[in-house]
Amino acid sequence: MKRDRVLAAIALFRLTKATFLILAGVGVLQLLRPDVAAHVRDWLRSYPLLLKYHPDRAFGSPHRIELVAAAAFAYAALFITEGIGLWLQKPWAEWLTIVATTSFIPFEVWEIVKRLTILRVALVIANLAIVIYLIAIRWSAREHRLGRVAS
Repeated sequence: MKRDRVLAAIALFRLTKATFLILAGVGVLQLLRPDVAAHVRDWLRSYPLLLKYHPDRAFGSPHRIELVAAAAFAYAALFITEGIGLWLQKPWAEWLTIVATTSFIPFEVWEIVKRLTILRVALVIANLAIVIYLIAIRWSAREHRLGRVAS
């Protein structure tokens, strides 16, 4: 089976995002340690422009910290599933990626409306390109299966 390079690149992109989310989740959980939390608070206080509000508000309750970490791990699990499935060129992974990526685009657009940045626009464009590419692959596979491909 010949590997689709674009599909492989999307898979690696998903796996890279998963890696960063796992690292972020582990990092957030470190805030449950009082010594680490105190060190981070002191660091944040030395850079007042990093936070609009008092640094203590950035931490929230231990329950909130756990929820943020759990969300990071859940998204990482989704991206790992997508990445491995896409790497193995599984149609279910293409569909999963289409649905998951499309479901996040309205939130990404909302973030652009709230604050326009080049990075946010680039991410929306990249995600739209991924969805369009995967839909094209699925459409092509459907046409081929139905015998509509011109020889």
